[in-house]
Amino acid sequence: MTTKTYEKMKKEIKQELLQEFVFPILKDAKDPEGEYRPEFVMRILKATKEKPTYIYNPKTFLLQIKEK
Repeated sequence: MTTKTYEKMKKEIKQELLQEFVFPILKDAKDPEGEYRPEFVMRILKATKEKPTYIYNPKTFLLQIKEK
């Protein structure tokens, strides 16, 4: 088998594998719990722009979130 024939077969097999296995998986790759509600996304984006309420400290982290 020549190198050119080998490369051609390799390319065809790769393309076939992509079409048969990878593309269907990617096409159906959705969050199993569903899509996020637009209101939730907007609320989270707004919260990321706000000043943080707490400063992370591993020793007092649990006490800070229990207070809220």
